[in-house]
Amino acid sequence: MTVVLNQIQLYGGTEIIRIASLLVGANFDFNMISYFTGTPTFLGFFAPEILAWIFIGYISGTIAKGLKRGVITCALVVIIVLLIWIILSIFSEVDLMSLFQGSQLIETLGGIISAFIGVLIGGVVGGLVSGPYEELY
Repeated sequence: MTVVLNQIQLYGGTEIIRIASLLVGANFDFNMISYFTGTPTFLGFFAPEILAWIFIGYISGTIAKGLKRGVITCALVVIIVLLIWIILSIFSEVDLMSLFQGSQLIETLGGIISAFIGVLIGGVVGGLVSGPYEELY
């Protein structure tokens, strides 16, 4: 977490939109692809980013009630957060093309994939814990 705070101090300055963009983008820092292509450790999987996505998925799945609704809601949460990150990056004039080409492409896709995996794990657990969805007439 101190790395993210140092990046915000270094790159953010006093611009609120850039600081918000860096904070939202910090959720996609855990790279699932490089984790499994390197030497994975059991404790290395429990990075703060993946645990945050599991918690977000659990809360979303619990609110949505039911396995199917929990998974759909969690996928929508990741897509909305990704869109917010892109929009804030556009307004703060961050070069998004550098994130989606070259060596940064694997890191960005790994962060997005880890977000989806984490939120789906949490959404499945939250959807199962909250019970089936019941419609009231």
